[in-house]
Amino acid sequence: MDNNKKLSEGLLKADGINPAGATESERIAFGKMLDKQSKSKQSKPGSRLDICRIIMKSRITQLAAAAVMIAGTIIGLHWFGHGSPAYGITEALELWKNAQTVHIKGWKFLHTGDDTQLQKFPFDIWFDKRNGRFKHWRPISPVGVYKTETPRYNLTVSDGQYIMDTSGYINSDDNSVPPLVVFTKLSPFQQRLRIHTMNPFPAYFANLNQVKGFTKAGREQIKNKTVDIWEGVITSASPFSIKMKIWLSPETGEIVRIFTWRNAEKNSIGWVAISDDDTIEYDVMPPANCFNTDPPAGHKQINTKETVVERELSDGSPDAGFYSCIGFTLKDGSVIYGWHANNKPDESQAHLFADLEPGGPLPNLPAQVVGLKPWPAEEAIILVGRHLTFTRKKGKFYEWGIYVPDEKAPERNTFQTYKVISEYNFGPRPFFDGRPDSLGQDHELTINSEQEFDIWVRGAMAELSDDGKAPESITYESVLQLAEKIRNTFNK
Repeated sequence: MDNNKKLSEGLLKADGINPAGATESERIAFGKMLDKQSKSKQSKPGSRLDICRIIMKSRITQLAAAAVMIAGTIIGLHWFGHGSPAYGITEALELWKNAQTVHIKGWKFLHTGDDTQLQKFPFDIWFDKRNGRFKHWRPISPVGVYKTETPRYNLTVSDGQYIMDTSGYINSDDNSVPPLVVFTKLSPFQQRLRIHTMNPFPAYFANLNQVKGFTKAGREQIKNKTVDIWEGVITSASPFSIKMKIWLSPETGEIVRIFTWRNAEKNSIGWVAISDDDTIEYDVMPPANCFNTDPPAGHKQINTKETVVERELSDGSPDAGFYSCIGFTLKDGSVIYGWHANNKPDESQAHLFADLEPGGPLPNLPAQVVGLKPWPAEEAIILVGRHLTFTRKKGKFYEWGIYVPDEKAPERNTFQTYKVISEYNFGPRPFFDGRPDSLGQDHELTINSEQEFDIWVRGAMAELSDDGKAPESITYESVLQLAEKIRNTFNK
């Protein structure tokens, strides 16, 4: 092999090209470059300067050099303060929302025995979204005759399948009565649902659209970090307005502290402190036994993991006569909503579900969810209820209504929840232990695809069916077509 050929293959390798796989045109181009350089009188063939010039003319080397220059420029702008902040409030909240684990601790401000002065008490919360686990340890201030100088503490822990809750004893000021603990068991579908919906945000802050009113109010040093301070008021946090102050790092997007107030006055402004989340950590390893569901010492068990009955899919107590199960918002703004209503559980409702037609009237149950209303919303838009299908499990009947807006519905991320519009039949309102008021944060999902429809909508219907199957006629396309057909009747 002659010197030119050796050098040609060396340069091919330097340019990131395997000589064995080089094209003929690439070999010819390199050969011509070498011939030209060997005849040049400006430098000796094969000299160090000559080879460097050849390498710098290589197309891939030039691109690599350009990339290094661009990266250097970006780094320079970053370190010398000429770049804009990487994260604002919306991006920071999205980062928090997508974290697999979140740890929040700080202080709750409560009235205890003395109503005139707030006192602060510690709290500690963990979320493990990957495994559907959480731990809430927080003070609860008893009310009325049960007021004490120090608050009771509630511990709620989930290992993903079982939920242990100690909140059942808070309305007792008799220290001789042992605190109680109760277990709840989640079905496999409910475990997947909890992982899908788990969110460390408070309910009034779960919608990222709420941050539109927040503005950057300053900058300060906190926990060895330079952070921006954002402030804003959330007016949709019924029944109170909520004011928040958020410290976040513009470099990393980390929210390092949140201070929250609520307006305690009805017709004026009187901000009262609620909480100071002074430690917020993302994607950190929970401590050992963080999600242990063994009952605390000294507690009396209402049930055990061995005796607990698997929880029914519902947004309230399944023992109530009238309650929500779950709701789904589709891409066209219509909603599929499952609910149950029977104030006489010993009497069968089979005859009330006979001969129903999809898109027709709702079944003539003792109570009905006749409509849904986006809340808060600037316009008074009502989603009118029609029958879609029903399921039956262990003698209970569940109505799955389809709720179609009477005009174009607002985008789902522009309002917080749906208010439930109910009617009661057969004269005065019959006795019901429950009454759905709104769709809960953990029991309402947005569906954007056929795959999501099959997983969540049909999955929920199967969950509330004796045979574990959803009605075959309920498909993504058939429901969208039915919603369009109902919508067209509004325009006639």
